Amino acid sequence: MKKYSEKEIRILESAGVMFAEKPYHKVLLSEVAKAASVGKGTLYLYFESKEDLYFAVLFREFVMLVNKMEQSVKREDIGSKEKMSCIVREMVRHLARKASNVNLVSRGLICPRDADWEEKKAELWGLIESVIISGINEGVFKDDKPELSAIYIPGMIRSVCIFKPGEISFDDLCKHVLGFVFKALGAA
Repeated sequence: MKKYSEKEIRILESAGVMFAEKPYHKVLLSEVAKAASVGKGTLYLYFESKEDLYFAVLFREFVMLVNKMEQSVKREDIGSKEKMSCIVREMVRHLARKASNVNLVSRGLICPRDADWEEKKAELWGLIESVIISGINEGVFKDDKPELSAIYIPGMIRSVCIFKPGEISFDDLCKHVLGFVFKALGAA
């Protein structure tokens, strides 16, 4: 992941809050700069435009999510079913952790198709696919197209976090998503 300067982090965090609280067109870069305690000119040293800043916020959140999931999958003391549980919980936690994440992701349904995004999405899908394949090898999952399931799972989780009906607790949401995923994977 790109190393951000202290100023860039302040800008990204301030912008993340503002993009989550307001519609995109109402976020003013002068307000982001003020909240980040930098000049507007300094903001433009790091980000060419509001759109550039917006997608940098989304990408940074996505990178942090994938990195956290990698830590869970690297654990050797748990099996594939528990690793899949960690992936699902981490994705739900990330999206439900604070309102800004859900709002940012829901507003960012179409992200740039640049190499960084494509590489990180492929990393996420590969991570999930590797857990599914491990589960197949352990005899706990059945799936003839793990590469497709690896794409479905994050999409489903994102959708359920964005469009969930009414108030549902984190635990109930995770339990339902895991039940759905395990049923789809024919979990033993």
